[in-house]
Amino acid sequence: MNMPKYKVLIVDDEPDIVETLSFMLQARNFDVVTASDGFEALSKVKSERPDLVLLDIMMPGMDGYDVCVKLKTDKETKNIPVVMLTARGENEAVIRAHKAGANDYIVKPFSLPTLVSKLNKLLYKP
Repeated sequence: MNMPKYKVLIVDDEPDIVETLSFMLQARNFDVVTASDGFEALSKVKSERPDLVLLDIMMPGMDGYDVCVKLKTDKETKNIPVVMLTARGENEAVIRAHKAGANDYIVKPFSLPTLVSKLNKLLYKP
């Protein structure tokens, strides 16, 4: 049985992280779209219609919390799952991410199987 191919928008201002995540997810049959900041992310969500957004918190201009709030308060994008991906593992950061509307939260460094498992859990619709 073939799994559907899901489109993931990776939003991170660190090119190495974007490149690594893109490679890893494409190798696991995900379509990948990227953005390097919050403003570009909001634009790409509208134009690319991803199935899920993998969102870094610490970015210049508009941080991941603000992007998440904007996505979750827009009727066109509120149902797109958002996974926050960040080096910040403090409880306050996790709570703030969930208050912003994030569906899940992954702390860097992370294991690829954990990441893929969380993405599949959010994307799989029986």
